[in-house]
Amino acid sequence: IISTMAGYLFFNKNILKKYTLPAGMLLGAAVSNLFDRFLHGGVVDYIYWHCGFDFAVFNLADMIIDISVFIILYIHYKSSKKELIKK
Repeated sequence: IISTMAGYLFFNKNILKKYTLPAGMLLGAAVSNLFDRFLHGGVVDYIYWHCGFDFAVFNLADMIIDISVFIILYIHYKSSKKELIKK
């Protein structure tokens, strides 16, 4: 999946220019999780979030993936809103 995304971005430079920061964050976090899987036998989760429930455990890469997806959605929303205003 990571190599497919990297290849897609490589061949679609206009998308890469528009989403450079979040795409880099997403790919970096995905590669980090992949390295953890090979080096440690699994992704090392070290942030334990328990606020009325007892199941959420994260690592920094997971949070960066979530943040990068949010940034991609935000950029897409803002650009589509600008396009509607232009029309």
